[in-house]
Amino acid sequence: MIGAVTPSSEIRDVANFSPLHFISRRNCASQSDCTPSGHRDMFPSAIMRRNGKPQSCEPCRKSKLRCDHTRPVCGRCTARNMAQRCFYHPSPMTKRPASDSRVSSSTQDTSYRSDGRYRAHKIISPSGSNASSPGMGVHLAPTASSRLQLAASPGYLGSTSYSAVLAEHQKEIPIDSEAPVGTMPNAIDPDSAQAGFRVLALLYNLTFLDGLIVRSYRGKWYRIFPTSIIEKIVSVTRRLYDHFEASETEARLSDLSIQVFRNSFRPMPRSKDMTVDEYVDTFTGENTRWETIALLLAIAGNAVLSCYEQDPVFAELRGYSDGQKENFQVKDQLLSQLSDAASTCLTFCDHTAASNEILAYAQYTDVVVKTQQYGDSSYQAWRRLGDLSATVYASGLHKVDGPADENCPFFLKQLRRCCFAAAFFVDKSVATFVGRPPLINFRYCSLALPYDLDDDMLLVPGVAEQDVLKQVDVNGWDKDGIKRRTSIVRIRFLLSICRDEILEMALGDGYQRDIPRKAEAILERAHKAWEQCPAHLRYDHLSQEELNNQLHWQHMAVTLLYMDYLHSHFLLHRAVVKYTDAGQKPLFDTARSLLSTVLRLCNEREVTTDRSKQVSWVVLYYGLPSACVLAFEILRQTHNPGPLHPSDVHLPRSEIIRNLSVFVSCLAWAASPSPSHGNYAVCREVEKKLAHILDQILDPPPRVTAPPEDFSFVQNFASGLEGYLDWNQFNNGYDFNSDYFAF
Repeated sequence: MIGAVTPSSEIRDVANFSPLHFISRRNCASQSDCTPSGHRDMFPSAIMRRNGKPQSCEPCRKSKLRCDHTRPVCGRCTARNMAQRCFYHPSPMTKRPASDSRVSSSTQDTSYRSDGRYRAHKIISPSGSNASSPGMGVHLAPTASSRLQLAASPGYLGSTSYSAVLAEHQKEIPIDSEAPVGTMPNAIDPDSAQAGFRVLALLYNLTFLDGLIVRSYRGKWYRIFPTSIIEKIVSVTRRLYDHFEASETEARLSDLSIQVFRNSFRPMPRSKDMTVDEYVDTFTGENTRWETIALLLAIAGNAVLSCYEQDPVFAELRGYSDGQKENFQVKDQLLSQLSDAASTCLTFCDHTAASNEILAYAQYTDVVVKTQQYGDSSYQAWRRLGDLSATVYASGLHKVDGPADENCPFFLKQLRRCCFAAAFFVDKSVATFVGRPPLINFRYCSLALPYDLDDDMLLVPGVAEQDVLKQVDVNGWDKDGIKRRTSIVRIRFLLSICRDEILEMALGDGYQRDIPRKAEAILERAHKAWEQCPAHLRYDHLSQEELNNQLHWQHMAVTLLYMDYLHSHFLLHRAVVKYTDAGQKPLFDTARSLLSTVLRLCNEREVTTDRSKQVSWVVLYYGLPSACVLAFEILRQTHNPGPLHPSDVHLPRSEIIRNLSVFVSCLAWAASPSPSHGNYAVCREVEKKLAHILDQILDPPPRVTAPPEDFSFVQNFASGLEGYLDWNQFNNGYDFNSDYFAF
């Protein structure tokens, strides 16, 4: 059917995760109120047929098999891997009309008011369909007056687009306001509705996620949206569920799934005089969209990753499960469900064709979760990054004050800038890690930084840019010297712009000509950007006492910013050495500084937060390249004793060996939580290789007669480590194991 939402294979694959695998206490008056397996009986008892027997699901009824009547998916369908096809038809013996295109009756569709009650709207349904059944299609008939509003927007259109000439002469040539700019589906696919029902049931069940999201988000050192906005999204979304009666939970969730689909096809309204509360209302409450749910689930997944396995929440969940699982297994299973549910929501968003900053933020957060769940070099993370880059361009986030910003109030323009800055940074980080071209090219972007403002100032109703300019200096930095959410966003964005140039020089075809001059120019720009940053945010300008007096998230922030700055220097010096065989001293000096900083950060572990997965990224992304450069140089000097060549660099051997030994132990700690750790296999393989190199340095084999220039043994010890440092060979793999490390 043209315009219908076609069920993709991805939706079918993830649609059968169990929304009831974990349990919430909120409707359990006692332990007896919960099922023995730990699943709360949130669904009404089986509907009785006229003969007094419970109703069977459709697959069991049609196959004439005995159904156990479990809702929402019966046990037989689960055992037969048919969960995605299991549903209970409200009128199984009612025949549908021969033609789907013929409308025979009208029904009442419902949406939710802010007070939790229903508000009815007339919609058109095929005969025999029921809006409360997730297994039935619901046909929508938007009126002519709302045709343009409900049409799927093509998104940002640039100066070379098909409509550019008409857009430039809008004032001279009247344009038909009713001209459609996209298509609106006239049916919601049953599989999609069922998958949406399961996602909403999962969020309904796990009430503890609300507190976990808020607690975790407040403690994050890198936040894109103000905490108050996230807290309101959480509270308003929970209020949708608060008025559900136990006897009608299933029907209400089904209705809500249909309503969220319909909301997601509508563009989010914009108005220059819109307040923050009005803005949040456009994608929450009765206007909840799938990108809203995806954002909450992705933030929840990130929060779960940050919790230690000893956190009371996992002990409680373990008690409500079969009792045989360890805390880390409960944590991994919860993370898997949240990640699958977020992916399902983002797949729904692929079909709605309505891109916006909420979708971009949800995809960004999901990229972060995927890197920790599957590994920083995983295809899952890279594919989601591709989705994020598409959303950035389609929603116009890359163009400041472009068509997409015309009707946005000042605070929303700043939020959109923050979203773009976050997407730009994660794109450069992942591209650097895997040695691939970045997906968001700086040459096509405005690169305007958000102002360094306090959230209270930003969210004041009616605040204008002229008022803000009085609070910041000429470069947009706040004059008070306070660490803010936007301060971190700005510095990361500045460093990412330089990183984009470095990647272009290192990975681009033909960009290696005159590389010393190009590298020097980029170094100068990077240094200028770093010097522009306020002193209280620069690690190299802070004393040890000042660092010790900082909150953990503040200390983490300034340290990681400094490491990113050093890493850019390292990459540039490495490129110069690679292509000119000169400049080894600045490379080794930078490598030593970078490795020492990584080790200091690894030594400062927070007792309340599990940073192991984040630390694995730090040691692999920042620590491993510098450790490899130093290890190979010490190894070379070990097997070539005697006077140094004039071009050789004297290195503090004992310091480097000591730091390399500590680094190997950091790799072991970063991989220690469980084998399900995304970077577990990578850290283990790297640990073995570096430990072997250290053994050769500390206890070298007896020397044999060989040409002095023959260092082929280094290649044997490296077994692929040099491939990481050779940007011309980044497709050949990081030869620890090609299944794990696809550099």
